[in-house]
Amino acid sequence: VLSLQLTDDEAHAEQLRHLLECAALPGICLQILPLNHRTHAGLAGPFTLLETPEYQRVAYSETQRGSLLVSDPDEISILSQKYAMLRAQALSPEETMALLKRLLGEQ
Repeated sequence: VLSLQLTDDEAHAEQLRHLLECAALPGICLQILPLNHRTHAGLAGPFTLLETPEYQRVAYSETQRGSLLVSDPDEISILSQKYAMLRAQALSPEETMALLKRLLGEQ
């Protein structure tokens, strides 16, 4: 939650500036999911989609009680669809950068 400040003002601003710098790097696509989305494709928890050098697709998920590596193609398909839905529900990269700048007071 970007607006939830858990550090002092300067540390929080530095974190936001770091996200802005990362978003400007080539090959990086940063998108923020706004808090006003009460339901979204990631409510069941975070996951990471990976592809091995041999082009095998897997997913990794962590919870407070453990971790899970998923390799079942049907499950990977479902998580890939959830990822696509999250990207569609999130702000565009340009809107994300504008939001970060607003939070920093630059716009």
